[in-house]
Amino acid sequence: MIELFETIRIEDGVAYHLEYHNYRLNKSRHELFGSTDTIDIAQILVDIPTSGVYRAKLIYNVSILSINYYSYTPRVTKSISIVSTDINYSYKYLDRATIDEIRIRYPESDEILLSQDGLLTDSTIANIALSKDGRWYTPTKPLLEGTTRARLIDSGYLTTRDIEVSTIECYDGLALMNAMIGFAVIQYAIEGIQCH
Repeated sequence: MIELFETIRIEDGVAYHLEYHNYRLNKSRHELFGSTDTIDIAQILVDIPTSGVYRAKLIYNVSILSINYYSYTPRVTKSISIVSTDINYSYKYLDRATIDEIRIRYPESDEILLSQDGLLTDSTIANIALSKDGRWYTPTKPLLEGTTRARLIDSGYLTTRDIEVSTIECYDGLALMNAMIGFAVIQYAIEGIQCH
């Protein structure tokens, strides 16, 4: 049976943004497995580390299969490539082999932006946003609808739009976003992007 996962930021004993993780977990369970019950992640997180920043990895399908905690250190992103792909990652599948293969092909890049049909979608580890004239935009059709992306759209901080790879130089900033890094601006990485 297919397995999926949620990554949850734990900081000093607090699990962040569980309402968004609950929504995606239960939506995925309903759509993929026909589950009609609801799981509340807050009720199943036990023995949470009380000091420091941790990544909780919750693996599930119909039910919760495992929960593990890993000490977290953010990765530095200085070099980025853009790669066209036709992969489908509409759910947060535990099997990320197709994405991992892309990363292996471009070892010189700290991060890789993915595109489909000439439009930017995501990076290999995060949703993306680009800034222009003081506003932040995120691709209308990401490979995966992330929880941080959803939260920032709901708050009005992000606006969705199609972002063509050919127009990337028209934007003045780039940010990666996921549950662990939050919204991380890496404006300098726009320069010198290599397109493949």
